[in-house]
Amino acid sequence: MSNPEGSSESVFGDFVSDEEDDVPIPGYEAEQFLPAGEMTSERREMFKQEFGRIRTFFRSRPARYWRLQRRLNQARVGSTYDRYLTVSAIYAGLAGLAGAIAGIAVAVILSRFGVFSDLSSPVTVGGELGQFLSNNEVALATGALGLVLGVLSAGSVWLARFYYPSFVIDSRKRNIDVNLPHAIVYMYALSFGGMDLLEVLERTAESEETYGDVSHEFDMIIRDVEIFGADLYTAIRNARSLTPSKNLEAFLDDLLSVLDSGGDMTGFLREESEKYMDRAQSEQESFLDTLELLSEVFIVLFVAAPLFVVVIMMVMSFLGENTIPQLMLIIYAVLPMVMGLFLVTVSVLSDPYKQPDHELTVTERTEPVPLTAKLKSTPGFDAFRGASLRRRLREFFRTPLRPLYETPTVTLAVTVPAALVSVPLAARLFSVPLNPGQLLQAPFEATVAFLVVPFIVIAVPLAVFHEYNQRRQSAIAEQLPDTLDILASANQMGVSLVKGIDLVTKNVSGGFATELRRTRNDMRWNYDIQNALRGLANRVEVPQLTRTCNILAEGARSTGELHKVLSIAAEDTRHRYRLNRNRQQELNSYVAIVIIGFLVYLGVMVVLDQSFLGPVAEQAAAAGSGGGATGPIDLNAETLDLYHALFFHSALLQGVGTGLIAGKLTDNQVLSGLKYSIALVVLSLVVFYFV
Repeated sequence: MSNPEGSSESVFGDFVSDEEDDVPIPGYEAEQFLPAGEMTSERREMFKQEFGRIRTFFRSRPARYWRLQRRLNQARVGSTYDRYLTVSAIYAGLAGLAGAIAGIAVAVILSRFGVFSDLSSPVTVGGELGQFLSNNEVALATGALGLVLGVLSAGSVWLARFYYPSFVIDSRKRNIDVNLPHAIVYMYALSFGGMDLLEVLERTAESEETYGDVSHEFDMIIRDVEIFGADLYTAIRNARSLTPSKNLEAFLDDLLSVLDSGGDMTGFLREESEKYMDRAQSEQESFLDTLELLSEVFIVLFVAAPLFVVVIMMVMSFLGENTIPQLMLIIYAVLPMVMGLFLVTVSVLSDPYKQPDHELTVTERTEPVPLTAKLKSTPGFDAFRGASLRRRLREFFRTPLRPLYETPTVTLAVTVPAALVSVPLAARLFSVPLNPGQLLQAPFEATVAFLVVPFIVIAVPLAVFHEYNQRRQSAIAEQLPDTLDILASANQMGVSLVKGIDLVTKNVSGGFATELRRTRNDMRWNYDIQNALRGLANRVEVPQLTRTCNILAEGARSTGELHKVLSIAAEDTRHRYRLNRNRQQELNSYVAIVIIGFLVYLGVMVVLDQSFLGPVAEQAAAAGSGGGATGPIDLNAETLDLYHALFFHSALLQGVGTGLIAGKLTDNQVLSGLKYSIALVVLSLVVFYFV
C-alpha cells in the first residue's frame, strides 16, 4: 500500500481495495479488527499497561498488517493480527533460545572430538585482538554456532507462523473449488423441493463432513443472519468479500444478482451446477498435469540422482577416500526422508480431492426400553433374546471378516505382534544371530529375517483387505448412477420408491443388492424414507453413496417429485465416478513410468554389484598379490561386501517408497500402493538372491 502509516481515511473506509489482487474488503471487517486511525500516545500507554509492549508495537501499525488480518480471516484462524503476531514473537523467541542451546551443546561435543583444534581465523588480525582471538577460538566458535542456530531457529518459526495463514488459505481454496459443484447440486435438489434460499444455505452449512469448506463459508452467512442480525443480501456480500475461492466468489456474485432481480432460484442453481461441473473437469485436468509433472520429478530425484551419487561415491572410494559413511547416510536417512517429503507433497496437493468418509445422523424411532425385572419375566422374552442372539451370530458367521475390510487398519492389532514374534523365528530359520550388526555382515539373510519378513506379515493382510474394500466400493460406485436412473424412471411413471427398489435389485449384484433389500424392508415396515436411506449409507460406507443418500433424504422430505431429485443425484454421482475413473486412466501410464524407473535403478545396482565391483576387486587383489603397487584403486573384500549390502538395502527402500507413491498417485491413498511395494520388495529379493 502507498498509504503512510497512520493515514486511515483510505484504509478504513466502507471498502478497501487491495491493489495486488483488487479484492474489496468490507468496512465491517476493518472496523472490527483494525484500530480506526493513528494510535494516540495516551492510548498507546494504556495498551502497554494492559497487553504489553510487544502487542502494542504491532497494534499501533495497522496499515502494515491489515493484509495479514485479511489472511487470518480467510484462514478462519479466529485471532486479531496483533495477538497472532505477539504469540508468533514469543514462539520465535523460545525457538531461538532452544536453537542457541542446541548449537552450544553441539559445539561442545564437536570440541571434545577435536573438530575445533585446527580452527584459524579467515582474516589476519594482529595485536591484542589477534592474541585474544587465538586464545579463545573454541569459545568464539561455540558462541558463533549457538548464535547462528538460534537466529535460524527463531527466523524459521517466525516465517512459518507469518506465512501459515497463506498455506491454510490455499488449502481451503482448493477444497472449496473441488466441493463447490457438488454443493450446488445439493442446493439445487433442495431448492427444487420448495425450500427457501436461507433454509437451503442452512442445510448446506450443516453438511460440513460432506462439503468441507464450502459448508464453512455458508455457515458464516447463516451466522451473520441469525446471530448478528444482518439481512441475507448483506450476509452473502460479506461472505463473498472474504472467501479465498474465486469460483465461490463468482457464484455468490451471481446469486446476489438473482436475489436483486427476483429471478428463478431453482433454474439458476440448475445452470450453475452444470457450469461448475464442467469447470471441475477442467480443474482436475490441471491437477492431473501437476501429478504427471511430479511423477517425472520422481524419476529424477529417486532414480537418476541416487545413481549419480552412488557412482561418484564409488569412484572417490577407489581413489582412497572413505565415502562409506556418506553413502550410508544417503541411503538410510536422506533417501527415506526425501521420499517421505515427496509423499507428503503429493498428499497435500491431493487432499482436497479426497472423498470424506463419514456417517449420516439416523434419528431414533423409539425410545430404548430398560431391561427391568418385569420385562425379563414377560412370557416369550427368553425366546426373543435367543432369536436375536442367533440372528447376530448368523450375520457374524456369514461375514466374519467384515470389520477387517471395512477398516483394514484393524489388522495391525494382530499383524504387528505377529511380526515381532516372526523376527526370532526367521532369524533361527536363516541361522542369523539376533544382532543388528548382521544387517551389514550377512545382509541378505539378516535383512530377510529382521526386516522383510515382518514387513510381509504386516503389509500383506493390510493390502488384501484394503484392496477388497476398494473393489467393493468401486463396484457400488459404478452401479450407483444406473441404479438411480432406474429409480427415477420408475418413480416418474408412478411407481413408489419401495417398489422401485424391488426393480433395482434385479439389476444389481453382490452385497449392494442385499443392502437395498434391507432398505426396502425398512421403508415398508417403518414408513421412514429419510432414516432408511441414511441407514443404508452408514451400513455400506461408500462416500459416493453417502452423499447420494443425503441428497435423497433431504429431497424426499421437501418434494413429492422424487424422480427429479433422483435424476439430480444420479448426475452428481455419475460426474464423481467419471472424475475418479479419468484420474486412474490418466495416471496409470505414469505409474508404469515410476515402476519402470525402479526397475532401472534395480538393474543398475545389480550391474554395479556383479559386473563392475567384482572385476575391479579381483584386479586390485591380483595387482597386490604380485608384489607391485596396487595402483590408485583400493578395494578389498570387506568393502565389497559392504557395497553389496548397501546396494541391496537401497533397492528394498526404493521398492517400498516407489510402491506407496504409485498408490498415492493413482487412488489418492497410500494403502493402495502396498500391493506395488510388496511386489517390488519380493522382486528385489529374487534378483539379489539369484545374482
